[in-house]
Amino acid sequence: MRLDGKRVVIIGGSSGIGLETARLALGEGAFVTIAGRSKDRLEKAANSLASDRLRSVVADLADESSIRSLFADENRIDHLFVPAGELRPGGGDLLKSDMDALRSILEVRLLGVAHIVRHARPRMDGGSITLMSGLYATRPAAGGAIAAAAVAAITGMTRALALDLAPIRVNAVSPGLIDTPLWDSFGPQRDAILARAAKMPVGRAGRPEEVAAAVLFLMSNEFITGVVLPIDGGGALV
Repeated sequence: MRLDGKRVVIIGGSSGIGLETARLALGEGAFVTIAGRSKDRLEKAANSLASDRLRSVVADLADESSIRSLFADENRIDHLFVPAGELRPGGGDLLKSDMDALRSILEVRLLGVAHIVRHARPRMDGGSITLMSGLYATRPAAGGAIAAAAVAAITGMTRALALDLAPIRVNAVSPGLIDTPLWDSFGPQRDAILARAAKMPVGRAGRPEEVAAAVLFLMSNEFITGVVLPIDGGGALV
C-alpha cells in the first residue's frame, strides 16, 4: 500500500473531504491525525473511522497557539493535508460585509495555512503538503471577492512553497461543486446550489471521496510538485 506506515496529518479532518481523505489513508496503512475546531464532530468522525492508527485533536486555524499545540505531539510528518475552511451565505462580499468578517476569512483560509506550514516544516524531511484552492480562484461568484482572493492566494502560495520547501513537495487540489457538509449552513439554498451541478459536463456534484482520491494521488506520486489539480467535473468549462 502506498501510504503503509506513513504519518499523515489532516487539518479539517472531521467531515467532508478531510474525513474521506483520512478514511482512504487509513485504508492504505497510514497513521493519521485529524484536527478540527469541534470536539463533537471529531468524536463522531473518530467513531466512524474506528482505527487504532487514528489520533484526533481539537485545533483552531485562526489561533497560532492552538496550531503549535497540535504539532507538539507530532514527532514526524510524512504528508500534510489542509482542507479546512468554511462557506458562509454572503461571506466575502467586499461591499457589504463588515471588516471583521472579511478578516476572519483571511485568518482561516490564508494566515491559518501559513501557521500550519510553519509549525509542520520542522517535522518533515520530505513527503508532501497538499493545500486546498478552489474554483473561485478562476470563476469567482458575485459577492465573494474576499473569498475568491483567499482561494486564489493559495494557488500562488502552493507554487512558491514548492520552491521554498523543496524537497518537500507542495501541491493543491482545486475542487469545484462538491456535496459536503460545508453547504449545510446555507439552509434551504443548499439544494438549489448543488442542483447547479447538472449544467456541468459530468452532470452532477462531486463527492468528497473523489477529491480525497486525488489528494492521495498527490501524496504518493513523488514526481509532482507545484501543481494545482482541478477536480471540478468540468466546472471551469461552463
